[in-house]
Amino acid sequence: MQQLLNPFAQKYPEAVDATLSSQATSVRFNPSGPFAGHYLAAGGSDGLVEIWDVDTRGVVRVLEGHVKAVAGLSWSRNNRYLLSASLDGTAIVWDLAALTPLLRPRTRVKPTSTARRRTIRFDAPLVTASFHPRNSNVILATLACNEAVLVDLRPGGGQFVLEDVMDGDAEEDDGAKRKSSISCATWSPCGGRIYAGTTSGVVLILDPVSRLVQARIRVGTSGIRQLAFDASGRGLVLSSSDRALRVLNVSPATGALAPIHRFQDLVNRTPWHAIGFSGDGDFVMGGGGHKMTHNVFVWDRDSGVLVKVLEGPKEPLVDCDWHPTRPVIASVANSGDIHVFQTAQPDNWAAFAAGFEELEENVEYDEREDEFDIEDEDDIARKKDAAEDEVIDVLTVQADYPRRPDPAIVAVPNGDAVAVAAADADQPESEEAGAARMLAAAAEWADADPDDDTWDGFYLSLNLLEEVVDDEDTS
Repeated sequence: MQQLLNPFAQKYPEAVDATLSSQATSVRFNPSGPFAGHYLAAGGSDGLVEIWDVDTRGVVRVLEGHVKAVAGLSWSRNNRYLLSASLDGTAIVWDLAALTPLLRPRTRVKPTSTARRRTIRFDAPLVTASFHPRNSNVILATLACNEAVLVDLRPGGGQFVLEDVMDGDAEEDDGAKRKSSISCATWSPCGGRIYAGTTSGVVLILDPVSRLVQARIRVGTSGIRQLAFDASGRGLVLSSSDRALRVLNVSPATGALAPIHRFQDLVNRTPWHAIGFSGDGDFVMGGGGHKMTHNVFVWDRDSGVLVKVLEGPKEPLVDCDWHPTRPVIASVANSGDIHVFQTAQPDNWAAFAAGFEELEENVEYDEREDEFDIEDEDDIARKKDAAEDEVIDVLTVQADYPRRPDPAIVAVPNGDAVAVAAADADQPESEEAGAARMLAAAAEWADADPDDDTWDGFYLSLNLLEEVVDDEDTS
């Protein structure tokens, strides 16, 4: 699918192309797999979760389980599971492979009888929740009371509150160092680290296995509100309470952060309700939180230049997300409607017929000598039979679809990444060797008890037995 995209086309959207009627408060495209960006999950203010088909712009699945607004959504690595976090203090894991009995043999995954797979309850309303990139049985949730909770649904797991505690802090005086609360947290795209933002402007890098802080990096003095990675895991954007966006480069070996840009709306001092990167990571997106406008700001990541301000309806923006492969942005207005920004593409009829030519005016047509000759019926029948016998492969997965990156476990001078610690007890371990050992241990921990989301070609099957309802009947 990726090879069909025009490499010379504009890589950011221009204007609102469609509006989807809903009661949404949050949206999220499915970010990976052969069908990346084909579905759009929308969490509603009424607690419903809708899954839209981006191409047909129709609802393919409605999930009912929350009693309050849905604040966050997350897709598993192969799109079989969907996680919804709500203000009612629950997070629900939905199994999208649930089908009617007559359709179950058509799928390559073992379907379930109900869409709700697991319900996780917390002591406070949830702000965000996300799957581990390698295992949907591990969840990272952020609560409205400024707490980050690591949930392990595997046997022997539990709920663990993440704290700003580094190895060796127990020996220090508690009053010597001021602890700050965690306001947001997210996985690195490879799943080897947890990045958490604090109310004091510090980014914490935590080991998901030991749940201890590996590094503290100060990026400002204002509290951090949101964190978002690009698809490769080499770029991080964060928004702070000082109404500024900061873009940082991430070292694949150690996870260290290096600031490169700082974006801010100096005219209106706009706060930011949503942040993110484009699918290829070339642009940075910021959804403005102004009360009278619905604007999405797009900056060039390399140069830091503001390239476009997308203007929507005259109502506040609540959330937005960038399509993983195309220049399409879905934004949510305060009314709940979903606005789709994209670039208008002119019809290219030459793509269907190589010899097609567009004419500015009528011209006299010169008929070819054999153009209208009567073809032998036997040859026509033989060609039709050959075309019917041709096998068209529609299930083989192409190799160019978006994937979750693997941990960047680099080679170290002293030997293997896992055996570095035991190489020489007297010699101090280098930073690269320690990071490689931590990533290897985190990958082994995540893969210890894998989930059922193993088919990378998973897609949402339609219920063909469901009764079709006309729009006139629902009005």
